[in-house]
Amino acid sequence: METLWQELRFGLRMLRNSPAFALVAIFSLALGIGANTAIFSLIDQVILRSLPVRSPEQLVLLGSQGPYWGLNLGPNTFSYPMYRDIRDHNEVFSGVAARYAIDINFSYRGQNERGHGELVSGNYFEVLGVQPVLGRTFTQEDDAMPGAHPLVVLSFDYWRRSFGADPAILSQTLTINNHPMTVIGVAARGFHGYEVGQPVDMFVPMMMKAQMTPTWNGLENRKAWWLNVIARLKPGVTRAQAEAAVNVLHRQMLQMEIKDIEGQSEQFRTQFVDQHLRLLSGEKGQSTLREQFSEPLFVLMGMVALVLLIACANLAGLLVARGAARQKEIAVRFSLGASRGRVIRQLLAEGLLLAVSGGALGLLVANWTGSALLNTLPLEGVTRQFTAEPDWRILSFTAVLSLLTGVLFSVVPALQAHFLEPVTRFGFARRS
Repeated sequence: METLWQELRFGLRMLRNSPAFALVAIFSLALGIGANTAIFSLIDQVILRSLPVRSPEQLVLLGSQGPYWGLNLGPNTFSYPMYRDIRDHNEVFSGVAARYAIDINFSYRGQNERGHGELVSGNYFEVLGVQPVLGRTFTQEDDAMPGAHPLVVLSFDYWRRSFGADPAILSQTLTINNHPMTVIGVAARGFHGYEVGQPVDMFVPMMMKAQMTPTWNGLENRKAWWLNVIARLKPGVTRAQAEAAVNVLHRQMLQMEIKDIEGQSEQFRTQFVDQHLRLLSGEKGQSTLREQFSEPLFVLMGMVALVLLIACANLAGLLVARGAARQKEIAVRFSLGASRGRVIRQLLAEGLLLAVSGGALGLLVANWTGSALLNTLPLEGVTRQFTAEPDWRILSFTAVLSLLTGVLFSVVPALQAHFLEPVTRFGFARRS
């Protein structure tokens, strides 16, 4: 460690003696590392990160493909009666929950706001494994009778943003979509709902649908497919096993529903009953944003990685040119007894100093670049759920990237030093 500290101090003195070179190198690295960190941060939050819930790997999202009859509000949707049948009669899930996104108009003490809400089944928080930071979440009893429990759970961010994290909000009455609702709790910090990219402000029991969407109820309509259904696998049950078992139940439900469908061809009726229920990974939630921007983000990541490689190549060229001016100094060190390994470690230490400095400055570049990228995303509320501020994952990525970068552009000067011979009375020579 003492030798390493000496090499770092010597490297710092050498860089301080060449301020123009050091500044050009650091700023070049900062731009490359900062751009890569910003894109990786966005990819991590949109694509890679699991939901902040208990054992997210056990979650599955139910989806079906095939013809439908009636109202269909999007892919991977089901009617409430079908959700209820799957919840009550399956043998492979420890819990089955449902959710539906709604727009809300909210008023409290004369202040009016618009936001995003979610109608959720009474077991929603239990199935996901999300605990409250204040009060409680819903229970099955809160979601047993239509219109009987006008309750609301706030998201943590909304509670902090609109109510200043005041615990006195518990038991207060809010007016949501012209209906008085009582606040019973605040959801866990970091949980924004199941839809990534559409942060939820308030959660409302599913049985309040008629009050929350007065122009359309459809709660008991088997021909209205509008709910997303999320399930948690029982311990020891694989996704393939669960899919095979639940499709038996699903086919029975479709055979029952087809009896109420008239005026359709035999081909339609056969295809309707033969629909296959898929169990998709629910670990990362669902996201329109992810579907739209996964490919562009990875392409952008490849482009900025290429920019960083170009910056490393340019820096390696600068270090080679600088090394040519230091050849006599290095040869003298050899003649004074320095080992080749010691000189190479010294050059690598200088490169790592540049890389670490560039990485530190790159975090500032990443913050600015990330904020600009978030503001270009089209979905409302994205900037509330995602952040350009680095967490431990991003800091780790930046640290590893900086170290790899430092090694990468230091290799050529280090190899150049390896082939120098000690100085002689006539100068210095290269090893053959």
